[in-house]
Amino acid sequence: MPSTITTQRGEFRRIYRALQRKPDLAVRTPVFFCEGDSWFSTPLAMNLLDWLVFPTPEDEERGVPQFGAGGLFFRTEKSGDLAIDIFSERRIADLVDWYEGFEFDVVLISAGGNDFVADFLRGVFAGQSPMTPEQAFARVVRSRRFEEVRGAYQRFLRAFKRTRPNTPILAHTYDYPQRMGEPAQLTVANLGAAALLRDNIGPWIAPHVDHVLPQIAQQKRFAALLIDGFHDNVLQPLAARAEFAGLFTFVDLRGTLRQADAWFDEMHPTGAGFHALSLKLRRAANALLPPAKRRT
Repeated sequence: MPSTITTQRGEFRRIYRALQRKPDLAVRTPVFFCEGDSWFSTPLAMNLLDWLVFPTPEDEERGVPQFGAGGLFFRTEKSGDLAIDIFSERRIADLVDWYEGFEFDVVLISAGGNDFVADFLRGVFAGQSPMTPEQAFARVVRSRRFEEVRGAYQRFLRAFKRTRPNTPILAHTYDYPQRMGEPAQLTVANLGAAALLRDNIGPWIAPHVDHVLPQIAQQKRFAALLIDGFHDNVLQPLAARAEFAGLFTFVDLRGTLRQADAWFDEMHPTGAGFHALSLKLRRAANALLPPAKRRT
């Protein structure tokens, strides 16, 4: 069974049903439900999820099995999506319709980064005077955005738990940005003709805080505080809740990509950067699979 990368739900249904007609193959083929943002969907390079779907040349040379060598992936992620939108009641109802119709082994989630950039930052810091990164982060905390995002995650987790209480859900933190203020470099060479039509290329952080944090070092510190805040105020509290024990966990990707050349722009790693991150996500996802479906 080849790997499948598709957001066309009819195609997923067709392949899934074909897989079920081959019990010997189905019992060892992992099936993933994937939802999220650009870390799972950016077309600029092999993204975090792509590296789970497709084997790398190095992996093929070593003979290391990949999920993509026999995994089936239901992919409904979209660049730019906010967690508060992905996990709205309407979107959750749509996701649950599909989630309850198939037997998934693991749910993979990438959401929350977009909730703390762009328009949100513009609103929080409009008309403000220069301040320290710590003071800037305190304004974010007072906005109660972390509570809003945590509530959205909680709504999603409870809905999926009601549907399939024994299927694990795996999320991830983001890593610390290293190229503040740099937009994506879109060319026909790296994105094809679609590069001519895209306008949301960043940067998504620096332009909205540079009047209060004029130095690059200050902006990097502030971005790191946001990343830590997402861990401390959203993912960690949810993973620690008794109601989500055995259901929800996350991979901590912070501090993995420390060099600027591992980043494509202000918010997205390069393909090589995503590959380094994917090794951590892959290990965690593999451990959650039924024993017969794990890659050794």
